[in-house]
Order: sequence, then C-alpha cells, then structure tokens
Amino acid sequence: MKHAYKLLSVAVATALLTACGDTKTTIVEHAPVVEPVKKEDGHDEHDHDHGSVSEAGRLLVTSPESNSIHLLDIEHKEVAAELASSNYASRVYATEHSRYAVLVQSDNGRVEFVDGGIWQEDHGDHMHPYQETPKLSDVSFDHVKPAHVTNGENNTAIFFDGNGEDAINAQVAVFSEAYLGGEKDKLAEIHYDTNMHGAAQSRGEYTLSTIRDPETASTLPTQIGLFHKHGDHFDQDKVFEQSCPALHGSAQNHEHISFACGDGVVIITEENGEFTAKKIANPESFAEKQRIGVLRGHENSHQFIGIAGTELVVVDAEHDEIEKIEWTITKDHSIAGGDFNYDGSHAAVLDSAGVLTIFEQHAEGDEHHWEVAHTVKVHDHELTALPENVTFRLAFSGAENIVYVTDSDAKHVLGYDLETAEVKVEIELDFTPDRLVWLGIEKGGEHAH
Repeated sequence: MKHAYKLLSVAVATALLTACGDTKTTIVEHAPVVEPVKKEDGHDEHDHDHGSVSEAGRLLVTSPESNSIHLLDIEHKEVAAELASSNYASRVYATEHSRYAVLVQSDNGRVEFVDGGIWQEDHGDHMHPYQETPKLSDVSFDHVKPAHVTNGENNTAIFFDGNGEDAINAQVAVFSEAYLGGEKDKLAEIHYDTNMHGAAQSRGEYTLSTIRDPETASTLPTQIGLFHKHGDHFDQDKVFEQSCPALHGSAQNHEHISFACGDGVVIITEENGEFTAKKIANPESFAEKQRIGVLRGHENSHQFIGIAGTELVVVDAEHDEIEKIEWTITKDHSIAGGDFNYDGSHAAVLDSAGVLTIFEQHAEGDEHHWEVAHTVKVHDHELTALPENVTFRLAFSGAENIVYVTDSDAKHVLGYDLETAEVKVEIELDFTPDRLVWLGIEKGGEHAH
C-alpha cells in the first residue's frame, strides 16, 4: 500500500480553496444552538482561554461526480472552507473521534482525509477544545478498491479489496487520528494472500478481520480471524471456527463484535483479552435468500440494528435473537441509510423516497424493543412525482440529538431533532449535495461507531 505525505505549496493550497468557484451558502436556523453546559461553579464547560469553539460542529458535503467539497459551519452560519479532493469521493466517513473525514475514491484506488478543524486534547484537568480552518490532510492511501471503513474506540480501519484479475491482494490499514496528525508509528497493516470484499473491526491492540479461501469463486469471505498488532503489522492469532458464508457487514459495541453472514450473524465477545464466538441463525420469518447485509452498533446499546433487504432487524447478542422491527418502507423504494444517534437512545432510517423514520428504544423487563416514534417526508413533492435521479442522504450529529438529511433536488440540508422530528437547522445550498458527514467534538469526547 502506498502512503503519501504531501507538502502543498501556497499556490496549490490556494487552488484547492478556489477550485469550486464562488459558490455561496446560506444557513437558516429555526432554533438556537445549544449553549455550553454550565458546571456547578457557574463556568461553562469550555471556560478556558482558547476563544470560541463551535459545539454544533461542521458538515462536510460533497457534490455528485465532482471533487468539490464544502465544509459548513453550523453554529456560525457560514462556509468554513471549500476544498477539492483528487477525485470524486463515492463515500465519506468520519474517523474514530470525528475530527477527520475519510474520502473514499473507490474508482481511483485512493483515500484522502479532510481535517474538519475542530477537536480537543486532554490537558489533565480539562479537555481543551481547538478550532481552525478545515484543510485537506497531507496523508493519503493508494491501494485497489478501498471499501468498508469502520471505527473502533481509538482507531479507524479501512479495508482495501484488491483485484483478482490483476492478482492484487487485499489489505487493511488500521490507524488513529494521531497518525493523520503526523505520528507515523500509529499505523499498522494486515496483508492478505488473495483479494476479497472484506471487513475489519479494530479492537484495541487487536483487529478482527475477514478471511477468504483463494480457491473459492466468490470474492466474499467465509471466515473471521483475530489479528494481534505488533508494531507496524498484525499477526494472525486464530481463526474462529464459526463459518460465515457470504460475509458482508460488521459492527461492534461495548461487549460484542458482529459479522453478518448469509445464514445468520456471528457474535464475537471479548472478555479479559479472550475472544469467543457464537452464531445466531437467521429467523424462520426471513424469505428465501434474505439475509442481513448491513450492521450498525453503538457502545451504549447491547443490540445491533441490521438491514435485511428492505427490512430492519434487531440482533440481540444477549438473548441470541434476531427480530424484525415493525416498520414498512415506502413501496418500490430502498433504504438510503440509517444508524444510531450520538448516545444510542434513538435510531433513524432514510429511504430513497425521502421518508425519514425515527425510532425510540423501549425497555420491557430485561428486553429492549425499537418502535417508530416519528415519520417525516423530507421532500416537498408527492412520492409518485419525485424528480428523476433525486437522492437523499443522512448524517448524525455527534454532539446533539440531530440527524442531518440532504435533498439533491431541493439543494438543501435539513437538521431534524430526533426527539420531536422538528426541523432545527436548514442549510440552503447553491450546489447539488451528495454525500455528507458530521465533524466536530463528540459529546462526552467519545463515541463508538
């Protein structure tokens, strides 16, 4: 894998800032931004000599088939920066603490990073926040088919699929935000002897990653391995005996790591440095060939949420159950995205018709169930009259109970309060939005993804 640390001249940096033209963005706010939390001594949580730092954070928004990137300062109602990646970023993610955006340029075999410019450091007696102008990072990765990006508590993992036709093997890069800040020893890699469309979950000094038999025709892996970090690389410690045919999708929470298989979900539990695995079979209610292909987890939830075609399920690792959530997608449409909110109390799903569904978790004894709390139609048009090729995307704030949704036809971003489903922030754009991700200081300083 090629890793690039590039030094940008003033001229190049200026070109990046002006590559998008003189676009203008206005932000209409429907409710005040939450004020800093007051401590018992009457001082606010960030009462230090460091100036004002936005608690609302920033939104990075891309444009379709374009390398233009806009970073929007939500609190101060202004464009914080306009940048340009090397190529169109087909997917965007945040790193483990939401300081950096990960720009996955799949068709070009490249991954770049944008420093959102808002972060905090531990100064012993307090967490010290900083705010600077966003910028393109000097770090980039170049390898074939960057695909799944996942976050652990203190690391981010990127799986590069490789290419069988050209005999290019898969690789995994595991790194921290400190690596992107210049600490080159904060990177370790897994190198495979074949290609695969795999997934990896970073877990402290370990990484759980997929394994594929090179003799199989499918590029999907069928097993899961435990890899132990040693300096700049990982050694394979074990292969779990539970098979996972057609593996696709993974997630983790405080206790468990999960991998979605064609016939169920493998649950791996860590306890005192030991990892054990079990498998929960798909429920009998699944249709023929139906399987979970996407998993979402949160450190504050014992359950995983899975996407199985056009249905949602709860994977309960404590009770070894997979149950469907009572919810119906808009007819003839697909799921555009979904996840937990910042503290795990809510979840939301957006479909391709622009319908946002908000779920709340309810406890019944020692069991927890997810129920629909609100349904919102994001788009103004009738569902039968959606313009051709209109897209909707969502991203969750890491500091507030808000989910942001883009509408490519209306050219705006709406921020919905997950408690009330009310619009709290409206961002009007003069460019067509595509992908988006929230960057900033997460509430409490940590968040499992």
